[in-house]
Amino acid sequence: MGLLRRISFTMLLMSMMTLVACGGGDGDLTGGGDGGTSPNPDVVTLSLAKSDGDLSGDKDIIISATVMQGSTLLSGKLVTFALTDNTKENATLSSTSQSTGSNGVATITVSATNAVDGVEIIATVTGVDPMTISFNSLGGGVKIVEGEPKAASIRLFASSQQLASSGAQSIELSAIAKDENNNLLEGVTINFASDSGALGKILDESGGSSNLTGRDGKVAMELSTQDEPSNRVILVTVTSGDITDSLEVEVVGTTVTLTGSSSLAINDENNYIVKVLDSDGNGVAKTAVTLSLGGGGAGIELPSPAMVTTDSEGQATVKVTGTTGGINSIVVTALGATASQDVSVQADSFLFTSFSNGIDTVNPSNSPIVPDVSLEQTASITLTWMRDNAFVPDGKSVSFTTTRGIVNANSATTVDGEVTVALTSTDAGKALVTFVGTDVIDGKDVELTNQLEFEFFADTAATIKAQASPNSIGPNEQTSSISVVVKDANGNLVKNKRVKFVLEDVSGGSIFPATAVTDSSGSASTIYTSNSTSAKDAVSIEAIVEDTPAITDTVNITVSNRELFISLGTGNELEELDTTDYVKEYSVFVTDAESNAVENVELTVSAIPENYYKGLWVPTYDGNDFVLWLALGEGSTNFPGPVYLGKTTCVNEDANFDGILDAGEDFNGDGKLTPGNIVSISGTLVTDTDGRSVIRVIYPQSYGHWLDVKLIVSGKVTGSESSTQAIFTLPVSIDDINEEDITPPTQGIGTRGPFGLSNECSNNISQDPPL
Repeated sequence: MGLLRRISFTMLLMSMMTLVACGGGDGDLTGGGDGGTSPNPDVVTLSLAKSDGDLSGDKDIIISATVMQGSTLLSGKLVTFALTDNTKENATLSSTSQSTGSNGVATITVSATNAVDGVEIIATVTGVDPMTISFNSLGGGVKIVEGEPKAASIRLFASSQQLASSGAQSIELSAIAKDENNNLLEGVTINFASDSGALGKILDESGGSSNLTGRDGKVAMELSTQDEPSNRVILVTVTSGDITDSLEVEVVGTTVTLTGSSSLAINDENNYIVKVLDSDGNGVAKTAVTLSLGGGGAGIELPSPAMVTTDSEGQATVKVTGTTGGINSIVVTALGATASQDVSVQADSFLFTSFSNGIDTVNPSNSPIVPDVSLEQTASITLTWMRDNAFVPDGKSVSFTTTRGIVNANSATTVDGEVTVALTSTDAGKALVTFVGTDVIDGKDVELTNQLEFEFFADTAATIKAQASPNSIGPNEQTSSISVVVKDANGNLVKNKRVKFVLEDVSGGSIFPATAVTDSSGSASTIYTSNSTSAKDAVSIEAIVEDTPAITDTVNITVSNRELFISLGTGNELEELDTTDYVKEYSVFVTDAESNAVENVELTVSAIPENYYKGLWVPTYDGNDFVLWLALGEGSTNFPGPVYLGKTTCVNEDANFDGILDAGEDFNGDGKLTPGNIVSISGTLVTDTDGRSVIRVIYPQSYGHWLDVKLIVSGKVTGSESSTQAIFTLPVSIDDINEEDITPPTQGIGTRGPFGLSNECSNNISQDPPL
């Protein structure tokens, strides 16, 4: 672009531009004979020209300085540019000095400020009289702040380029300002903006914040989703004067599920259950879910308008009616996530009519919520099978499967159209029960299915484990999250237990809330907020199971003026190390409380698997046009119409992160820890003079998009320790997923992911069906 500009303005100067000013040195511009004047071959001259029009916020002006000796263009001549004193607030210059190129021309760009006034620029070349050029400015540019340095460049980094949709996680954004010689600039104003999400200031040790760069040239902000759980891309932009930079942060993790019968009788109504869950598996309330049909098969009447809204648990009931026979699919969409259910409309009705948890009984076809089942109780489920509004004949076989627990029989036969199965379990968690029957319609076998999901829970606490994150914080309302996990004697996560938090702290801190109830993951939490500094480990928080007060655990926190701050960020680039591996680079910055760079800090880096995903690569289309290969869940297809389901999320089996296969950790039964350690770390793990270190995360290409990694960096100096972390999904190069005829990197047969296809985390890859 620079070359094109030089050529453009040289041609413009020679043929179209008006010569505005001209000066010479080492002699005079004297005339020749009657035929006109000829340039003195020994005289060096300087001339200035500008591009057409007036200067404004929407239009920069290009100044071209041409240096000649006689009629020869001079290259390598240094031209200095400056605004006159009375116009220096009316414009800004891209550079104060430039050397002429081979065409004898040096150019600079002039940008407008907010001033509506005249602009005058002085250009100087050694041995030549200074020349000036004047023009008008219409304003509309950036106001100059007196005494503030002007950045030549700013770079924006993020501690992670993915953000969990639940809002429980925030990421740190760091903008760094440099001058044209790459020196870090202090005192530069940098403004942050995003097209969604929430930007928050990061408080320093004194409880203050600023959008002025410190001695490390950096300004930091936090980005969170703040009750905006939709899957999307957030564009973050930083601006300083007319210099900008931006990056994209992907909000991920929200899913939509749809459960219900695969069979719908003609003129019969049936309820389907929609769940909208954020990245932490929590229901998203008051969310509009759009309904549609995915194909042109069976006639299915949807609610009017074709939309439902989730309740406080993130659930909604969709009531549909079968109108004509055939097969169609119900598609639900919310918050950037989609799910679908194939439905066969014919004479059969195949519905759940009773569910009992041993205490309460409900009709699942009428109630969107079925009660949880204690591990000490037995669940009972009844399905009623009808054809043409009459019970099917006795003896029709129905088979049962469950993803958790044990059924009392693998199948049963109908009596008065009903079959019942009983389920028990010794481990807690969600169970998805599937009933399957086969009917003969028009001489063809038609498979009927229906599914019901409920949760087994442990209700006897045996242990509680508490953890503070972080366990060392600063004073003045800095916070630490205190989380607990409650388990029974067999290691099952205990749900619905109230945990009491008791604080001992002479430094005046506080906790809120004082009690919390464990969720399905056995977890509960509170927040500690600091006041003044404390002795080492002097803040004590005891967590007590309220109905079993002998079950307790204690964590300690230190409140001190920390001397070390670590930030972690990355850009948009992904490197291909070779034909099999990717490299994702992260930059680490270490500063003290006054934003001074701290060099020679030895960093400890770990990359811990967080979640892994199951599914397959599927080509996606916009009409008939190929778009991209996407990592999607089991059941995703383009035929007969597009059905795109989210990947199945499974948690790291290594619950205590010790790398040892402990009892109860092998959830999918493959005899090893899944996913295992996939990535390796390399790089300069000691900070340089800028307090910076570069970490290289190396991993096989076939794991891209199928694994979340928690990158943790910690360091210690003069006894003070700090750490930071980022959770991100291993990325894939766009070049590996944008060719329809070239499948993305895989390590097995077909397009399935490295951890298998099945949407059940309890199944390992050896149990996958063939593609």
